[in-house]
Amino acid sequence: MASRIPFFSFTITPKPRKLHPCPFSSTTLWSNKPRTQIPCINKIGDLELASGLASEVAKRNAHLVQREEAMKKSKELLFTELCQYLALKGDEVRKKWRKMDEEDKWVLVKGFISEWSESFHPLSARSVKEMVEEYLQEESPSAKSSPSSLFPGLKWMMGFSQNK
Repeated sequence: MASRIPFFSFTITPKPRKLHPCPFSSTTLWSNKPRTQIPCINKIGDLELASGLASEVAKRNAHLVQREEAMKKSKELLFTELCQYLALKGDEVRKKWRKMDEEDKWVLVKGFISEWSESFHPLSARSVKEMVEEYLQEESPSAKSSPSSLFPGLKWMMGFSQNK
């Protein structure tokens, strides 16, 4: 007969635990966090805080504008290359693109990428299709928000003019 060995012990003996008020020392607990200074402790006035915030917002807006311009230029270059691939003018490509169904667009984009990627860094078919569609939509005038309207009430709250 096979002998059975119990996997679980039926005797319950609790082990005494050592209680520590703080298992980590304060230096190891907080040493990895970056130390930030709170400007209010340095008694900086509201005007200095507002001007600092305004300069940070201006930097971010300038960065956003540069980024949007770079994306716009990239889309324009991509569209120009697509026009050269099709040996058509821009207006003809726009008309043809709008009349095409989704499957034909995918076939066109995949063929374009297979030839275009020999000279340039390849993009995915999805990103090329999206960029072409975005480029064609940007050409039509629309009420697109500008980067300065990222925080519409911020300038008013800080006391700056609302010139657009």
